[in-house]
Amino acid sequence: MCTLTWTRDRGEATGPGGYRLWFNRDELRSRGPEVPPQVEETASGLRYIAPADSDAGGTWIATNELGITVALLNGYRSSRGERRDEWTSRGHLVRELAGIRSLTEAWRRLTPERLRPFRPLVLAVLTPARPALIARWDGQDVTLDPRGQRQLPVTSSSYEQSEVRVRRRALFAEMVRTDPGTGEPVDASELEAFQRWIPEGGADAFSPSMSRADSATRSQCQVEVTPSVVTFGYTPGPPHEADPIAPLQLPRRPASPA
Repeated sequence: MCTLTWTRDRGEATGPGGYRLWFNRDELRSRGPEVPPQVEETASGLRYIAPADSDAGGTWIATNELGITVALLNGYRSSRGERRDEWTSRGHLVRELAGIRSLTEAWRRLTPERLRPFRPLVLAVLTPARPALIARWDGQDVTLDPRGQRQLPVTSSSYEQSEVRVRRRALFAEMVRTDPGTGEPVDASELEAFQRWIPEGGADAFSPSMSRADSATRSQCQVEVTPSVVTFGYTPGPPHEADPIAPLQLPRRPASPA
């Protein structure tokens, strides 16, 4: 359960080498409360902003001061990997990757050997000036897509996964214009509206801002990367009804061109 979208800069909003991103986190109502975003630092001294999962201590999204974002969605398709009694929380992988300095480094790290301790997952990596990378891990093999915008909107759901994907993609096609050459959205306001959309009767299991008896959209993260600053916004609740809190910012450091 989750919905992720983004758009590259197309003018003054972000400037050259920037993007805007939205991430709706859908989770069980029984899980512990989220910890709002904080500025943290990797062992190598790179600062990043991320919220936290109070149950497992990991995170589902992190953006570092180089303008690199790593976002995690659970993989709900049948696992092809080994059976385990214990797994490493997937959110700890995001904290580890928060320290990457280039897209090339992400490619090197996303191997079956490195991902074997984790249940199936979908991982998106965005850098300021390159197309997004999406990795899909099924427990045995990793599929890497260097043109991740072709998969927008990136979604996951533990309930009626195929139907959720079909409906959200249909809504996306209806609400969001995309560049015919790159496939990337062209208007940030359309993405913002898509991410908070609910039907007239109220949020349901299929809407981007969703609600079911056992789960709901618990939060929305908004990331804006410009040539000079990284801004991380957070809405502590479903975006169709909750108000965002004050965003956090980091001065942007130049990223590697790789």
